[in-house]
Amino acid sequence: MTARRPAEPAPPARRPQARKYVNVAAAELLARCFPGMVPARVIEEALREKAAREGRLPGRRT
Repeated sequence: MTARRPAEPAPPARRPQARKYVNVAAAELLARCFPGMVPARVIEEALREKAAREGRLPGRRT
């Protein structure tokens, strides 16, 4: 007869992955103001405009 092994403990609960580029407020703005648009494109355009205003963008990339 084989001895019963104790039940293995459950694996630790995984935390949801942290948002790296879009926080909750930005996600809400994207959903409310730019529904149906690709979030990456909206963010790229906003960053490009901000960089141009601040003189950090040498020229427009096509």
